[in-house]
Amino acid sequence: MLNARPILLLAFLLGLAMPQAAGAQSFSSDYVVSLIGIPIGRASFQTSIGRGDYSVSGTLGSSGLGSLVSRTDGTSSVAGRIRGGALQAERYRLAYTSDGRSWSSDVRMSGGRVRSSTVAPQREGPRPTDYVPVAQGHLRSVVDPLSGVMIRAEASEVCNRSLPLYDGWSRLDLRLSPAGTRRFSATGFSGQAVVCHARIAPVSGYRRGSKGLNFLQGQTIQLWFAPLGETGIFAPVYARVPTQIGPLSLTATRFGAR
Repeated sequence: MLNARPILLLAFLLGLAMPQAAGAQSFSSDYVVSLIGIPIGRASFQTSIGRGDYSVSGTLGSSGLGSLVSRTDGTSSVAGRIRGGALQAERYRLAYTSDGRSWSSDVRMSGGRVRSSTVAPQREGPRPTDYVPVAQGHLRSVVDPLSGVMIRAEASEVCNRSLPLYDGWSRLDLRLSPAGTRRFSATGFSGQAVVCHARIAPVSGYRRGSKGLNFLQGQTIQLWFAPLGETGIFAPVYARVPTQIGPLSLTATRFGAR
């Protein structure tokens, strides 16, 4: 069975469409989640941008054949400030349920630094010997999985960066590199998308012996970013992630103002 948390995290990585704006603006983005070409879930996100703040809320649920194999539902949200053109999260939350079991994460941040982090359920007993703990130094200059993928840059520079992600459990770097452009269309958008290759580099909060993570470390993820109007913001519209079962993809069916 495919682990639910990576699917949710990858869906939430795609779930934003939010420019900096002089007045409040609202955007919607919808995605189809597919495994080896078979639709297994859907995700939807609503975003509000004010003069100096922003908020995003998203939901994901299994559907179609995905519901027959494993029932999964999740929510995620982030709220923060816009300073110097950059999105700075103040509170990020993720909660999901899979086959009757529930997990949640609540991270509070300030200036790119984690101030507090609470996850449930709390782990009982000693950690496995191959577990890499999250050190305080790993919680500085980080971004949450939602705000982190909003990139203000010229198209040629979108992929020239590494994203230091933290979700309450794990700290990892998502290292992007340029891979050209591709045409992409969805309700609200039609045009050229910037294609990035991405590699995962775990930092802490993981087990060295994790078969799933070790597999993913050796794979190349595709992330496509599309410009949102004239805002100068690029946001993801497509992802393709290799898994041990087959390719997992998330594709925007709607991307734009509501």
